[in-house]
Amino acid sequence: MQKQIKNAFIMLLAVVAVLTILAYLTDAIDSLKNVVPSLFAAAAVFFIGSILLWLVSWAMLLRESRIGFARTALLGFGCVFGALTPIQVGADALRSIKLKELGNVSYSESLSASMVAKGIKFLLISLIASFAFFWSLFNPALLLWLKLALLSGFVVVLLATLLFLLPLKHSIGLRISALFKGLGKLFNAFNRLSVYFKQYSSYLQKISPKSLVAVAVLALLSLLLEFYAFIFSFLSANVEIPIASAMVLFSALVILERTPFLPRGIGAVEAVGFVFLSLASFTVIELSPAQIAAVIIIFDAVRLVVPTIVSLLIYGLFFSKNSSNQIDFAGN
Repeated sequence: MQKQIKNAFIMLLAVVAVLTILAYLTDAIDSLKNVVPSLFAAAAVFFIGSILLWLVSWAMLLRESRIGFARTALLGFGCVFGALTPIQVGADALRSIKLKELGNVSYSESLSASMVAKGIKFLLISLIASFAFFWSLFNPALLLWLKLALLSGFVVVLLATLLFLLPLKHSIGLRISALFKGLGKLFNAFNRLSVYFKQYSSYLQKISPKSLVAVAVLALLSLLLEFYAFIFSFLSANVEIPIASAMVLFSALVILERTPFLPRGIGAVEAVGFVFLSLASFTVIELSPAQIAAVIIIFDAVRLVVPTIVSLLIYGLFFSKNSSNQIDFAGN
């Protein structure tokens, strides 16, 4: 676990360094000095609230945890620092490790609960972001590599939605398991996925429709708070753009956060945000590079820096006991 904490600190320092360089290159220092502290704090609170709501939906699905609902959700936030990885898989792994150690919950069950909660949120993102995705894809102002980043993020969200939610129908879950078993002839790792998806499909049959609806409501509220955090990042930088433009850009950035091989979409999120906000036809008003950079830096601080620091503090205070870092996806 110490290795993951070290990696999180390194990534956090790298993010801060990149944002500092961006501020100096665009002369955004003066703009950042004029940030409204109360609005920045509100943006950070909204984003943390978004994470907490998602973790509440995850904890709801873990009825077997012996450490209780509230502590399970708190543990989940304590592992958020592991989200500075592609598709945020590091946080899922850390949550499973600590929940097994402290709550005696099997790795497969904690991962399954995470997949359900993520699948429903990904479904909402797919529906909401589809318009922004196609608008961006056919926008001549975007470079090819940015369009490819958007495409990869959208494909990941869509495939994850299908993979996580289709097994709600048990027969489809068994077919996915059989598919992985067939692929296991080529790569042995697929055999473990085959066993896991068989377990995952069985796990899904135990979830009541009422619980799924509750998770969906919490996922929608989580996404809404994330959007408020985005809006307040603009307001704290004394920048306003039309609400329709903000919704399109937010949808694009939510997709880019899931871009494969990029931790939280770092690089792609900032590049696409800068390009979009540079288009007067998109923002209606013309923004200077310094204003654009200030908004991007503030939003990155809200979505990356603040949650990581809070997560590390919670982990250090409540869950810092050493543990094994190995997960057997098919075992207990």
